[in-house]
Amino acid sequence: MIEIAVLDDDGKDLERVAALCERFAAERALPVRIVPFSNPFDLLDAAEKKGGADVYLLDILMTRLTGLDVAEELRKRGDRAEIVFLTSSREYGAEAFAVEAAGYLLKPVEEEAFAAMMGRLMEKLAGKGRAPVMIKISGGFRRVMTDEIVLIESFNHRREVTLTGGRKLSTPMTLSELGEMLRPFPEFRAPHRAYLVNLNFVTGISGSELFVGEARIPIAKGAARAFREEYLEYCFSK
Repeated sequence: MIEIAVLDDDGKDLERVAALCERFAAERALPVRIVPFSNPFDLLDAAEKKGGADVYLLDILMTRLTGLDVAEELRKRGDRAEIVFLTSSREYGAEAFAVEAAGYLLKPVEEEAFAAMMGRLMEKLAGKGRAPVMIKISGGFRRVMTDEIVLIESFNHRREVTLTGGRKLSTPMTLSELGEMLRPFPEFRAPHRAYLVNLNFVTGISGSELFVGEARIPIAKGAARAFREEYLEYCFSK
């Protein structure tokens, strides 16, 4: 399921863009969930508590926070989703580039331009191999994308999931349950019985340790050579 968050404090514009999303998804039989927001703080709160969207469509000029402010905050949190700005002016190109936005659409948004932009984003998402997974947390679930998961550690009878940007989740799920959930994704490997690692974030291997950012992860005794070969094979297969 692809989640698209639409943010606009103008009710009519919000309704129009949400309708364009629905039509685009229906015509292509895409599994899409559209979540409209009229308040930027509500969007940021939802992204923090429930997990971010795959695509953000953000109005730039709003009375509380600008769409640029929202995009900057999302990027600070490590959110790597696709961002498209909705604007009545072309003057924000440099700012859009600074937050790695996919582009912008001029308002009033025309259906042809919208469909072209969304078509490119759907192809990009498919090429990234991104997929949402649901991780149990205290009192519910958290939706995260597979490419946000850096590593999972099991210690003191609990599991801690490290996400991009240094965010962390604690989960009652066992490492076996998490491993089974992530089994379809070849980037996730277990160098040790207490860890699952996303190989895309591995920055080096030395002796019986691997480096994931600043973290040093042990490799199971006697498995260092096999893991190095596995890691290199994965890198060359990409």
